[in-house]
Amino acid sequence: MRHRHMSLLFGVVPLVLAVPLITGATASDAPSTVTNTASQQAAPAFPATDPGHLKVLDAALANIAANYPKYAKDAPGAQDLLDYHIGDLWRKGLDGTGTTVAVIEGWDDPNVAAAVHQFDASYGLPDPVIQTIFPSGPLPAQCPPGMVALGSYGSCDAWAGELELDVISAHLIAPYAKILISATPADSEVTDDTASQVAMPEIMRALEYIGTNHLADSMSISDGTGESSYSYGNAEIAAQNPGELAAAAAGIPVAVATGDCGVTQNLPVANSQCGSVTTTPDTAAWDDSPWVTALGGSVPNIDPKTGKELGPDPVWHSQHSPKFSEGAGYSSVFARPAFQNIVAGVTGSGMRSVPDITMDAQDGTSEAAPLFAGVLALAAQLNHGPVGPVNQALYDVLGPRGAQAGIADVVAGNDNYVNGSTEVPGFTAAKGFDVASGWGTMDASRFVPALVAAVRSQRPGDSPQRQAADQLARLQHGIQLTSSHVPSGGSTYLLASGFLPGHPVVFSIDNTKIATLTASPLGAVSYNIEPTLLKLAGGRHTVTLGSMLITMTGSFSS
Repeated sequence: MRHRHMSLLFGVVPLVLAVPLITGATASDAPSTVTNTASQQAAPAFPATDPGHLKVLDAALANIAANYPKYAKDAPGAQDLLDYHIGDLWRKGLDGTGTTVAVIEGWDDPNVAAAVHQFDASYGLPDPVIQTIFPSGPLPAQCPPGMVALGSYGSCDAWAGELELDVISAHLIAPYAKILISATPADSEVTDDTASQVAMPEIMRALEYIGTNHLADSMSISDGTGESSYSYGNAEIAAQNPGELAAAAAGIPVAVATGDCGVTQNLPVANSQCGSVTTTPDTAAWDDSPWVTALGGSVPNIDPKTGKELGPDPVWHSQHSPKFSEGAGYSSVFARPAFQNIVAGVTGSGMRSVPDITMDAQDGTSEAAPLFAGVLALAAQLNHGPVGPVNQALYDVLGPRGAQAGIADVVAGNDNYVNGSTEVPGFTAAKGFDVASGWGTMDASRFVPALVAAVRSQRPGDSPQRQAADQLARLQHGIQLTSSHVPSGGSTYLLASGFLPGHPVVFSIDNTKIATLTASPLGAVSYNIEPTLLKLAGGRHTVTLGSMLITMTGSFSS
């Protein structure tokens, strides 16, 4: 996912506040929430504009209009503001005020403040507040060897360009939103396979941490690896589901990039983006989850001299290096979610298709995901709280309503992988929903209020947030015991699955650690519990299995 073409100068004195945080959040970090009811279906009321903010943003927009050719090639940049009609929202008071966008990264970058300041100075935008947290603990003194081996594709140094792109993209759309950087490198527990060096499960741990502590209103992940890449197959992929479920259960929408190698996926052993790819179509495990919104890539169709829109945006497919294009296709792991039943006749598949929607990906879909997270921050400001998982609203309401709800159709382009004489056929955009571009892209001035209205119309008892919470709860109670009552001298056999293969699982009874187990290649653990041998008093006992991504509980009596 890490496709870095950005040209950023350093050495500018940073004006942005970077505050490391390792422990829990304070009350001021928590975004506000609302209770959505069916009576709130009317178009939401825009907030009162902040005169100081409006003055700054009006000046920035005037600067862009007067000097557009100067900014025409910036990506992210002025073309995105114009293409998605972001200025219309700014002028109505939607500028990200009071919201937080989290960008999930594999390492930190001490230069991010300077890079963002330089970008802001060129446009006349305000510098954001930036905060950095470390959900897996402080960064190690040295970059993990497995990450070093990834070279320009995923080493710790390579993350700097990714992080700057993510922050600037989200900040461009929501200039007064706080930016929360989560730095979670690989191998905090064990040395994983190469796929987990590229897309470290610690990133899913970050989603849980941010969700549990309500630290953000939207999240963006510009990373991932193909479903076919994992050494332990589906067990390794399924073990990471609790991260996305936890974010969804907390009501925080997550945008995930679909990749930059067209219908194929970069292999984990590659040391550059699309340097070595799968020979057959593949999609990335994280964006395939139905609990996130998969962001493909399109290109703003803007006149480079005038800034005027020239027509529908095409699918992003690099003209300079045709091996680079957005990821699109079918999951081989996740079945078609219910919200995609409406487009089953188009996809022709019983599996999840991605992307759901597209945004500017001239710097890779790593740009598109944080751009969308910025849009979701504007929606959170309008909603007075995060809008939750948005796919159901996108497929049930916004997509079918089309332009009226801010959907801008993408009707041209494909994600064929082309590298010299090698070509892997992909998918082609067409009128309406298609596999290549999902619903297309957006006019945010209509999309944002339409999204908020659609989310508010959902029944709380059956909302996607509630569905995610219920599914997560079922996973958390996944311990199986052969007997719920153990007589004196007897035993009960414990079995549970859904853990990261090869990772430690701490087994406790009544908050007392009994043993550290190691999950099998199928992600399972087992233990024969003998209460007498363990000197347990008679009565009810709580069993706990604690791991990086999920804690399971069960109980028995003796």
